[in-house]
Amino acid sequence: MNVHILVSGGADEERRSRSRREFIPSFAAPPAIRAALTPSASPAPMTHSRLECISWSEESATYNRVASLVRVLGALVGALVLYLVLASPANAAQIKVHCEVYATNHVDPIAFAHHLHHQIGNTSTTNESTGESLFNNLSTSCDKEWFTSAGWFPVERYEFVTGVNVYYRAPGDQTEIADVPKGIQLLGTYEEYVCDGDGSGDGLQSTPVYGCTKPWATRVIFPSCWNGWSLEEDATIYGPTLSSCPSTHPIRLPQISFLVSHANPDGQVPNPLTVSMGEGEWGAWSNMHADYFGANQAELNEELLDLCLRDVPEGVLHADLRCGREP
Repeated sequence: MNVHILVSGGADEERRSRSRREFIPSFAAPPAIRAALTPSASPAPMTHSRLECISWSEESATYNRVASLVRVLGALVGALVLYLVLASPANAAQIKVHCEVYATNHVDPIAFAHHLHHQIGNTSTTNESTGESLFNNLSTSCDKEWFTSAGWFPVERYEFVTGVNVYYRAPGDQTEIADVPKGIQLLGTYEEYVCDGDGSGDGLQSTPVYGCTKPWATRVIFPSCWNGWSLEEDATIYGPTLSSCPSTHPIRLPQISFLVSHANPDGQVPNPLTVSMGEGEWGAWSNMHADYFGANQAELNEELLDLCLRDVPEGVLHADLRCGREP
């Protein structure tokens, strides 16, 4: 089932030069997701009327200690369940594309930001690029010829990038995802980190993996809830969970993410980890983000979204060799 969207306007009709990313701290990840990943404070005091009526004694003290333990364990289990619901896709199917960084420069055809970016995907990308110009140029640094979109992200200081995996997933009801419109501009600000992992879920954390002595990676997840008519960055937002969208942005696109891999030859993650913020300027790791400028060939929307995501049985990771191989 293909879900086709008619788009009017967008970046190819009107280009706006704007500076943003003074900016990044204001782009928050989904509140519910952040809350699930953040350890809670000490448990709230018990106010149950029965407990208030129990006189203080050795027996009541023991009762209160047991009740407190049960309450804490219940809160931990609840947080774990919430995290699994929010962060884990119900269907593990995916499309995987492997890309090499082909340039490191100041090119940013969406925001015209001046910090250093690693570039992947369409090798024709310049500050004058549009969705149409990218689509018409078939050169790519990725292992799938249909991937002619452009992607870029700030340099993480002192860390060489060995490659970037681009994933398309459909957490929740995968049959509901729409086609990815040509010219869509996405800004991803929900970052995670993993030590010696493939980014599929195990070992991911919301802060840099200081102390990791093995290869490590940064994962950036893009928002997937679209308003259906504009192609600019503010037309797509994060939903309350990774598998649902609000009524203001009801169209659910595939969940796109970049997994940026680092070899870590010296066995040390820079502490503090910093990212490029301008000419010779470096900022905190929390400013990490990524951009995606959609311009893939028709194969993605017309064939692969059905083959690899919409029509895949529950629990199948790779439905076909065209969907990608290992995680």
